[in-house]
Amino acid sequence: MKTDAFKELQPGVYAATDVVVKVDREQIRWLVETADSLSRKRARLCAQRSNDTAIHEMLIALGRETYVRPHMHTKKTESFHVVEGLCDVVLFDSDGGIREVISLGDFKSGRVFFYRIADPIFHTLVIRSPVFVIHETTNGPFDPADTITAAWAPEESNAPAAKAYMEELSRRVDEFLTPRGAAR
Repeated sequence: MKTDAFKELQPGVYAATDVVVKVDREQIRWLVETADSLSRKRARLCAQRSNDTAIHEMLIALGRETYVRPHMHTKKTESFHVVEGLCDVVLFDSDGGIREVISLGDFKSGRVFFYRIADPIFHTLVIRSPVFVIHETTNGPFDPADTITAAWAPEESNAPAAKAYMEELSRRVDEFLTPRGAAR
C-alpha cells in the first residue's frame, strides 16, 4: 500500500495526506487486514485531512464481530455506499424496539447499496458477512458531543455484554425480517 498517502492518527484510523485522495483494491485489502488485526475489528481511511472540514468521507472496514453501540447523531446526516459485504442497518425507537431494518449489500448483491439518514434516530449495524466495507459520508466538523449512545445498549468497553447483546439483536432482526410462519 502507498503508506505516504495516509497517516495513522490512532490504531485503525488513518487520515489522507495528499491533496487528491485515491484508493484502490490493494488499499481496501490492507484496510480489511488492518481491521481484522484490531480488537474492535474496524479500520478507517479518512479522505479529509482534518476533523474540522465540513464534509467527512471515510472508507471503513468492519469485521463480522464489530460492535457499534446503538447511537444517534443530533446534528449530522450520514450516508453509506456499500463497497463489499452484507449488513443489516437496524433503526430503533427510543426504547430499543426495532423500528426498521435496511438490508445492505454491494450493487451486485441486489440489496439496497446506498442509505442515508438525516434525522436523529438510534441505529446500529449487524454485519452479515466476514467483512463489510463502506464509503461513509457525513458532515463535519467532528464533535463527539453530537452523538448520543443508547442507554439500553451495553458500552463498547464491555465486550461480553456487547457480544451477548449482538447475538440477541441478530436473533431479533431475523424475526423482524421473517414473516410469521416463513423461514428466512
